[in-house]
Amino acid sequence: MSIQFLDFANMAITVGAGIVGWYVGRRKQKNDFLSELQSSIDLLSERNKLLVEALLQVREENLIIRIELAGLREENKALRAEIEALKLHLETGRAISVSGDEKIRE
Repeated sequence: MSIQFLDFANMAITVGAGIVGWYVGRRKQKNDFLSELQSSIDLLSERNKLLVEALLQVREENLIIRIELAGLREENKALRAEIEALKLHLETGRAISVSGDEKIRE
């Protein structure tokens, strides 16, 4: 009877060790999965940070370009007005001196 008990105890220990091993392995697998997920989250977070910085830089450059464009539009508007004034002077027969004084052509 002691042999049967030893066989049963040996079988129970083997099954118990298998269950414990499975449980520990399953837990390690879950921890590894969570660790991989955390690494992915960290990597995505870092990439997102870089993209946000790049986006802010592009927005700043865009704002500077818009300001420059507004200045160029004003300058263009002034130049168009000057051209129209020059055309008017030419059409009316008046000469314009370098100093800006008007003289009538002879």
